[in-house]
Amino acid sequence: MDMKIFKIAFIILASSTYRCSDQEVVNCKNIDKEILGEWSGSLNYSGPRSAIGDNHTFILKIDNSNNCSFSGSTSYDNFTTTFNISGFVDPFGWISFTEVSIKNDGGEYSDCLLKTNSTLICNEWPALRWRKGNKFQDAKLNRNPFSFIGRFERPNSFEKQENILIGNFNLSKN
Repeated sequence: MDMKIFKIAFIILASSTYRCSDQEVVNCKNIDKEILGEWSGSLNYSGPRSAIGDNHTFILKIDNSNNCSFSGSTSYDNFTTTFNISGFVDPFGWISFTEVSIKNDGGEYSDCLLKTNSTLICNEWPALRWRKGNKFQDAKLNRNPFSFIGRFERPNSFEKQENILIGNFNLSKN
């Protein structure tokens, strides 16, 4: 009897999440066409403390899209490090992507390691921004105009709380 109540409670809770309400389900064939191209926007940092108020202008270039999954790259004004990204659009149009690897190492992080030979120093702002693994999420795709706004973070359980990279981002299609 207790298991039956648990299952019913789970179904009710799972079906009431904010992403699973009466939202329209996206068609991956349409998304695959719509998401391709160049998106421009900005990152607004809210952590670590030394980064609060800093901004970076960036471009997300989506080269490949298949069945709501996509890949491409990110690049930043005034910085030469670029990242390869991998992402996904969920059935309700929510977008997430991660900077999975360095496409072009401009030295913003690696030069810090060479100069200081200390990951401790290089895991502080601003060098820590240029490490792979930054995750962009909670962004709802808007179609008129094509844009999305979300949050980003680099989850890493080994960093001190004051070195966790977090903030908000916005992108619109060029």
